[in-house]
Amino acid sequence: DLIESIRVIMFIAGILGNNWLAITSLPKKKSEIRTNEILLINLAVSNLITNYLVDAPDTIADFVGQWFMGITFCGIFRFCADLSETSSLFTTFFICAYWHQKLVGSLKRGNAPVQLDNLRLVGCLLAGSWTLSSVLSFPHFFFVSLEGTNESHEDCIDFFPD
Repeated sequence: DLIESIRVIMFIAGILGNNWLAITSLPKKKSEIRTNEILLINLAVSNLITNYLVDAPDTIADFVGQWFMGITFCGIFRFCADLSETSSLFTTFFICAYWHQKLVGSLKRGNAPVQLDNLRLVGCLLAGSWTLSSVLSFPHFFFVSLEGTNESHEDCIDFFPD
């Protein structure tokens, strides 16, 4: 019960924090769009997928004691879990690369613009990362199963046949 209570607190904090991050990172004017804001919004969206479509159903299933949402949502649940995790990793990598370029660029080139300041490049990188994340996550739609330990308890699991 303690672990489930902590998980609920983390779930609520994740929803509040990621919504706040996404909203406050939105630029006021179109001309004010910056690379770091786009990357932070993308990371927040990826984490919100986890919060709403992975953590919420899983937490509810833990409190109920079984998976009650059926095999179709089990596939969506597994797909979203993998998609959000993979896209978060790509976005975190892009954020690290951007800030590395900014810091090294400021030391070597006197704060000259860096490659990742180009919004089209960042847009293409993010579109590619979401596409690759979707392709890698797609098998989760089909290779899921409801595993039952007894007749009244089912759990949503990945099931990749041999």
